Amino acid sequence: MPPAVLDLDQVNGFTFRWTLSRGVTNPKLTVRHVRTGKTHTLSWQPTTGTPVFAWVDNNWDENVPNGDYTGELIGAPVNGIGPAVTAKGAFKVVRKAQPHDFNDNGSPDLLSRDSAGRLWRTDLFYRPIDERRGINEAGARTYLGSGWGVYDRIESAGNLGGTPVGDLLARDKSGVLWLYQGKGTGDFATRVQVGGGWQVYDKITSGSDLTNDGRVDVVATDKSGGHWLYPGTGSATKPFLPGKKIGTGWGVYNDITAVGNIAGGTAGDLVARDKDGVLWVHLGKGDGTFAPRMKIGGGWNAFRPLIAAGDADGDGRPDLMGLGVTYQTPKLYRSTGDWRVPFRTGEVMYLEQVSANASDLVF
Repeated sequence: MPPAVLDLDQVNGFTFRWTLSRGVTNPKLTVRHVRTGKTHTLSWQPTTGTPVFAWVDNNWDENVPNGDYTGELIGAPVNGIGPAVTAKGAFKVVRKAQPHDFNDNGSPDLLSRDSAGRLWRTDLFYRPIDERRGINEAGARTYLGSGWGVYDRIESAGNLGGTPVGDLLARDKSGVLWLYQGKGTGDFATRVQVGGGWQVYDKITSGSDLTNDGRVDVVATDKSGGHWLYPGTGSATKPFLPGKKIGTGWGVYNDITAVGNIAGGTAGDLVARDKDGVLWVHLGKGDGTFAPRMKIGGGWNAFRPLIAAGDADGDGRPDLMGLGVTYQTPKLYRSTGDWRVPFRTGEVMYLEQVSANASDLVF
């Protein structure tokens, strides 16, 4: 059996091995994810020796979510005499929580809302070992429900409600803010009202720890350019404290993203795109405020939304994704950890299946 706790951020795979006292024929291994009940059955053909089962050779497979697992080996005796040979065990798969990982499998997801108000989830992968990237074929597009057209803004919030997986914030057209807590299965719990009066804000973002307390926070800009911080609490019923104004002049931006700690400082950072397509980074100081902005570069108006993808490439640093107007060939910008040049050159991801479904919002 594997170790009691298997960190798939640290290893790309593992094998099951047993030493048996007698030969068996065609042993089978069944691995079961306790929370979802999903199972995998693997076969081993030789009739003697040590059964070896390579269960997973990567850490992006949608069929390997985090959580508790059981494993059971069953094999019939070679001579056909006596009961089947059995062996059992248990282990836990863990990964670092990601702000856009809604099915708890360590890879970022994209949520899209179509013109009928239906919500969809697309699971992505990035494989560091050979830098393959694109849509996870095991679950390319999953329908999550209807009725989402009542909201004029939906934001991936990171772990705002205290669970190990990402949540959503949704604002309805009357300015009421709702929290959809992630369940780790790719969908969300029933919404909880967490505030009113949010129609005064034209930009809302969450998913980054800006106060260096281990909890993600919410930031918003009002229509006069005021910048507000809502410190996170980690509670689903009251996920943030009352807002406090921490700056002005943010009306020059048309997109703000809480991307996480991309520059190697003490806390989370923000990236902001101005109306000319220039991208700027605001380095977090750890107290909810930011150092003077620094220019990253121009041409970012080629993208519609900018998305904090979490650690998409498994190097321990959060990354940024830009989606084009038609959602075709978006780019992943891997962070460097260097505040002077925070991102590498963009790498094309392949999401034609998202584009083909004519989604009008991706976040």
